[in-house]
Amino acid sequence: MLNGHDQTPCGVLFSLLKTHGGISHRELADLMLSERPLPNGRTPRDLARDRSWLSRNVVHAPVGTLQQRYFCDYGSSAARVMSRLRSRRGRAMSAEDIVAVLMGEPGRAMDVALERCHEDAKLYRNALGRLAGGEGLTPGERAESALVLFVTTGCTADVRSSVAYAMDYVRTTLGRRAGTPTVGTVAPADERACASRPGLKTRLGLIRVEGGYVAGDPHWLSDSPEGVTIGSLAMGEKDITDVGPGVSGRHAIVRRDERGVWLVEDLGSKNGTALVSGATHESARLEAGSPAALRPGDELVLAGATTFVAIEGVAQ
Repeated sequence: MLNGHDQTPCGVLFSLLKTHGGISHRELADLMLSERPLPNGRTPRDLARDRSWLSRNVVHAPVGTLQQRYFCDYGSSAARVMSRLRSRRGRAMSAEDIVAVLMGEPGRAMDVALERCHEDAKLYRNALGRLAGGEGLTPGERAESALVLFVTTGCTADVRSSVAYAMDYVRTTLGRRAGTPTVGTVAPADERACASRPGLKTRLGLIRVEGGYVAGDPHWLSDSPEGVTIGSLAMGEKDITDVGPGVSGRHAIVRRDERGVWLVEDLGSKNGTALVSGATHESARLEAGSPAALRPGDELVLAGATTFVAIEGVAQ
């Protein structure tokens, strides 16, 4: 059984494809490692014939020590892996089977491994969901693009660059765009009260609410000029990716203007953003290019299902 608690992202990559894909570590090395000679004159693929070298320098190499020059192009590697998975004699996997493994419980080991090395596992999971189930791709393209993300993340342990690489692969190699899945229209949400604390220097934050309960820690907003983007594929250091299905890659942005007023704006999202006033309980649908004031106690409802409550806290 896969256990992301004691594995690196690369370890998860090799273990999952062995356990659920029937590809041995040595076979996977043949599919993924480069044939370009290293300074010692030998290629990574040749060196991998030594099991101890493969284990020490690739499969179980600590994050930060794994050399990217060992690998072939990530997209090409993923395409070869997919071909192997779909052509296994007697145990061929369909595109749907591949997606089910990556999206299901086995694939969660990657999330755990990413969290252990302080990477954004939510961004990875959001991007994987977009590629595996987004509109605009055939089943085969979904499986291939999801594998590209999985392989790239395993090799680099860098979620942001891996997501960017996978999305670029979909656009340039597959000639497609993985669209946001369609959900229902934005609906008003229930009231969530949050009182401010007068007399203290405060900051604004967003906290997610699910089923009437707080889910997770507050996301304290940066007052930098670029603001904070909320979305399934938001890649800024302070951006928020803690969102549910149907939320666009860059769905909405919150920023503080020169007067010190917090503003929220929809970024042309597919499934919409609603702002629910904490004072009047009235709901207004936000439009791109028309920012609205965001105050403590207000709610943001993204894609009709992801709800954040604006809260005020004491600045540290």
